[in-house]
Amino acid sequence: MAYGVHSPLPIGPVCSRAMNNQFVLKIAAPTIAISGMLLALGIVAAWNVQRQQINSSELIAQEVHGMVAAQDLYIDMREIRHQLQQFGRSHDVRHLVEIRKLQEASPHHIELAKKLARTPPEVASIEVVEAGWRQFSSRFNLYADAASNQPDSDESAIDQLLIDITHVVDPAKDYLVLNRDVVDRTNETNRHTTEQSRQAFLLLGICGSAAGLVAGLLIARGISQSIVQLDVSVRGVAGRLEDVVGPVKISSSGGFRELEAGLQQMESHIATVVERLQQRELEVLRSEQLAAVGQLAAGMAHELRNPLMPMKMLVQAAVERDDGHGLHGQQLKVVEQEIGRLEKSIQDFLDFARPPKLEKRQLDAREAIEQTIELVSARAERQQIQIQSNLTSEPLLIEADSVQLRQVLLNLLLNAFDALPEGGQVFVSLSHSRPPGALDPSPTAWVARWALISIRDTGPGLPTHVLDRIFEPFISTKETGTGLGLSICHRIVEAHGGQITASNSPQGGAVFAIYLPPQQV
Repeated sequence: MAYGVHSPLPIGPVCSRAMNNQFVLKIAAPTIAISGMLLALGIVAAWNVQRQQINSSELIAQEVHGMVAAQDLYIDMREIRHQLQQFGRSHDVRHLVEIRKLQEASPHHIELAKKLARTPPEVASIEVVEAGWRQFSSRFNLYADAASNQPDSDESAIDQLLIDITHVVDPAKDYLVLNRDVVDRTNETNRHTTEQSRQAFLLLGICGSAAGLVAGLLIARGISQSIVQLDVSVRGVAGRLEDVVGPVKISSSGGFRELEAGLQQMESHIATVVERLQQRELEVLRSEQLAAVGQLAAGMAHELRNPLMPMKMLVQAAVERDDGHGLHGQQLKVVEQEIGRLEKSIQDFLDFARPPKLEKRQLDAREAIEQTIELVSARAERQQIQIQSNLTSEPLLIEADSVQLRQVLLNLLLNAFDALPEGGQVFVSLSHSRPPGALDPSPTAWVARWALISIRDTGPGLPTHVLDRIFEPFISTKETGTGLGLSICHRIVEAHGGQITASNSPQGGAVFAIYLPPQQV
């Protein structure tokens, strides 16, 4: 017979059914109670994590918008002060025209910053900015109307306007610093929330394991009082369970029906363990999602802070000098460069968060490549980089968004230039290719010929430890940058139905290959 046991003693069907029901109830009751408790805890934990994730996402988005508004306001106020200083030196009314243009946009920035201010210090700072702006605007309008007819007006009026705009610039700077502090505190709160969630899930896992162990011991004790000693195959199953739920000893004597009930209970216990493991996998996934949000916030804070520090140091140095000359010469170039870095970082984050919609049309891939090479030719000449192109002699038609395709090519070419600070060569080629993954190398087997764009440089190549993750967000081989450029390129190419790969050339340097599908007939 099965399991190698003797036939049970005959008993009446009614008595047997009653005994089996009583045994099942005795064994299943603790499991049902513990499973219900774990299920309730799991539902509460899942709901809490989802709520925290939604709140964190909304709060981070609001703080980012507030930081952008504060930065725009501060830049506008500084630019107005700069134009006013230039007018004081040259009495050129064109500077007044530029101030009027900025004057039209500034109320919108002030209103947006006021709307996004959350803390009392932020509200107080923006109220000071608003009051100072009203006073400056009123006095400037009177002065500008008079200065339009008589440029060589009273210098004391210009000095007073500079004092008024300084009373706007300083609180605007304070508001920017306060907003940055709020972002830092929000980031710290998110990390603290993530740590609390991790501890809660750890506690839930420990309690679940302990409850499972207690239930296992109770079930083992109940089974040990009603079944026969198991044979070798059953002991093998028990040995496998021992590694997961703890010791399982079954050595009592009993009938075949009790043995069958015990094996069914073991099967139910295994299903409970699998369900618990799946639940833990979901918890780990939620923790990774929260960590990704925190990584995004940290990356944004880092990339936005880097350009602000040199500008802050220049402004502080100018304020400490107090010679009335402000920033000039190389200092203004540094500020302009840092503002450009700031704009690029913000644009990278916007492109990553809100990818633009594709507007495909028929185009010749050669034209997109030639236009991009022409765009970077000046920088290549400055860096003593030779660009060698090998394109097809005939037009290679594809369906693509020309703007986004040039964005991908421009990003790859600039990355190649960054890898060649001392000069070198960049090879750009365009050819026909079989579809990625096609097994038959014969061209006659291709249903349609794909376009293959290859960009190779003679630099040091890609580090092997990041080669497999080079298209992931925030992965970069450069000391500066957001690490989003290649991720955005990867998304654009896939949105076109193509593929992009990265590798190191045997001759040295990195190779990026873009496969694009042919024009749809």
